[in-house]
Amino acid sequence: MRFSQGGGPVFEHVTILLSFVYALALTHLLSSATDLAIAGKRVRFSGLYLAWATIAVLLLLINWVSIWGLTALKQWTVAEILLQFLTAIIQYFTCSTFRVSMNDDDDGVDLPALYQHRRRLIFGAFLALTVISMFVNWWDRNNMAGVAPNDWIVEDLTIIPGVVAVMLAGWARPAWLQWLAAVSMFVMSIDFLLRYTMPGS
Repeated sequence: MRFSQGGGPVFEHVTILLSFVYALALTHLLSSATDLAIAGKRVRFSGLYLAWATIAVLLLLINWVSIWGLTALKQWTVAEILLQFLTAIIQYFTCSTFRVSMNDDDDGVDLPALYQHRRRLIFGAFLALTVISMFVNWWDRNNMAGVAPNDWIVEDLTIIPGVVAVMLAGWARPAWLQWLAAVSMFVMSIDFLLRYTMPGS
């Protein structure tokens, strides 16, 4: 099944729904940050939790802004819509794994323990997000505004070190390797945002 040409009503119809999903994903991170800030001294701080929550925000921004490139899509199909929706859902879970909800009468939260408890879940979601992002780059190689058909190869080669960083963060035992993964992923995310995300940049 195919829908109307180009970026008109179909693009707006699809991206409104996707934007809601991305907004809900961001809400999890922002509301958790608010609860932790209000709790103050009742929170045991985790640098790795903060680093990867920040990276989750960066990846959300990258994937949300990248949707604009689909204005060049000549024909919307059910497969394209489902792929974009699946990407948004995985992005949602990548952010929601950081969710922390606190009440005024809670004793507090141990973020290092929470991070370790959820670690495989968090980085399973990150891994799924990086893999589907690579697939989307290939799938839409001829459809993205401001991107040449072969640019997906360079984009995916840029993402591969991110896959390695995510796997180290999720499954490596030494803390220094986990920190190396976080710093590397942060730098790669900033670089990707500046070099590839904005159409025509």
